[in-house]
Amino acid sequence: MQNISTDQNEEDKMSRDFSRKVLVINQYYYPDLAATGQIAAEICSSLAERGMDVHVVTAQPCYTESSPEAPLFEVIDGVHVYRVAMGRFRGRKKMRVRVAGYFRFMWDAWRIARKLVRTNKPDVVLTFSNPPFVGLIGARLSRKYKLKFTYVLHDIHPDILVVTRWANIPHMLVHLWESINQRIFKAAQTIVVLGDGMKGTLVDKKGVSPDKVKIIPLWARPELTPLSHNQSIRNELNIADGELLLLYSGNMGVMHPLDPILDAASLLKDEPVRFLFVGDGVRRNDLVKRVEEESLSNVSFLPFQLIERFVQLVAASDACLVALMPGMEGLAVPSRSYTFLSAGRPLITIMAPEADIARLITENECGWNATSGQDLAKLIRKLLVNRHELVDRGVKARDLYENRFKKERIIESFTEVLLEK
Repeated sequence: MQNISTDQNEEDKMSRDFSRKVLVINQYYYPDLAATGQIAAEICSSLAERGMDVHVVTAQPCYTESSPEAPLFEVIDGVHVYRVAMGRFRGRKKMRVRVAGYFRFMWDAWRIARKLVRTNKPDVVLTFSNPPFVGLIGARLSRKYKLKFTYVLHDIHPDILVVTRWANIPHMLVHLWESINQRIFKAAQTIVVLGDGMKGTLVDKKGVSPDKVKIIPLWARPELTPLSHNQSIRNELNIADGELLLLYSGNMGVMHPLDPILDAASLLKDEPVRFLFVGDGVRRNDLVKRVEEESLSNVSFLPFQLIERFVQLVAASDACLVALMPGMEGLAVPSRSYTFLSAGRPLITIMAPEADIARLITENECGWNATSGQDLAKLIRKLLVNRHELVDRGVKARDLYENRFKKERIIESFTEVLLEK
C-alpha cells in the first residue's frame, strides 16, 4: 500500500503545472556570503529546475567589505539575476554604511522590480526579510499589480533587537517598525516561518491570521550523511580514550549565551569530558578570557573552519551543543541544529524548554535540553554512565532529519506554496 501511495504522489507531482513566473527580492544572493543569500539561491535554482520562470532582484555582493564583484545581470542555474550596484555601501561593521546600503538597495530594487513586473508579468512575488523592510516592496507590488505575495520571515524584528538589547532603539522607532511589519503582514497572502513558536508569535502577538502562516523549516547547510567517529581528529585534538567531546560550532554572539556551558565545564573539571568551541562573534574574547582566568583545561577554541574540516570535527564529536538566549523562543530558530541532526549527532540544547528546537529534540528523543550550567553538568554526568544513550539518540536524530528536514522536502513545501492560487 505504501508503494501505491508513493507512486501516486509522484504522478501528482508530474501532472502539476510548474509554469509559474516568480519574482524574488532579497538584498543578498549568491555569490554573497550571507546565509539568507545562499538559502535564497538554493531555493531559486531548485524552483527553476522544476520549470518555474524565476527572476531575482538583489544587490551586488556587499555582506563584507571584501565581497567579490558580480555583474549587474547574469543567469545562474536558469535563474535571471538582476543586481543593484552598491558602490561604497559594503560591509556590516559600520552601522551608518549598513543602513545607507539598506536604503540604497530598497530604492533601486523597487525601480528594477516594478519594471520586471510590467515586462515579465510574474504570478507571485516572494521576498525574504533581509533587510527587514524589503517586504514593503512585495507589499506594494502586490497591491499595485494584484500579485500574490509570499513573505519569508526567518527572524522576527524588532523583537529580537529589543530582547537582546543589541541596539538601543528608541520606543518611537520600535513602534514605527511594528507599523511597517503590520503593512507587510496584511498584504502577504502567505507568511513562511521556521517553526511553531514563530507562528505563535505572529498569531498571538501580532494579530496575523493563522491561515496565512505556513511553517517551512530550513534544511541542513551543509547537509551531511550519518558520520562515524573520526578517531584521527580526536587524536589530533588530544581527546583521550573514554573522553566525551561536546562541540559548539557557530556564532558566539548575544543571541547564543555560552556561559552556561563554561559553568558546566567548571563543575566537570575532573570528569572525562571536553568542550570544543568553533567559530567567532562579539562574545568570543570574553569567553576565552574566562577560560584562561578559571584555568578550564577542558575547554578549547578554534576559529571558523573550512567545510571539510568542519565535517571532520562533527564526526569527532559525541554530541553537539546549541544555545539560544531566553526570550528568543518564538523569534528565531538556530539553523545549525539541522546540520547536526543530518550528521546523526544528538543535540544538547541550552535554552527555554518551549523553544522550537528544544521541543523538537525532546519530543522526538534525539537530544536533551538544559536550562542552566548546573543542569547541563548533571546531564553530562548521566551520559558518562549511560553512553549508549548518545548512540541511540544520534540514530533518532538522523531518522528525524530524513523524515522531516531533507532539502527535497523543504523545496517541495516552497513549491506547493508558490503553486497555490
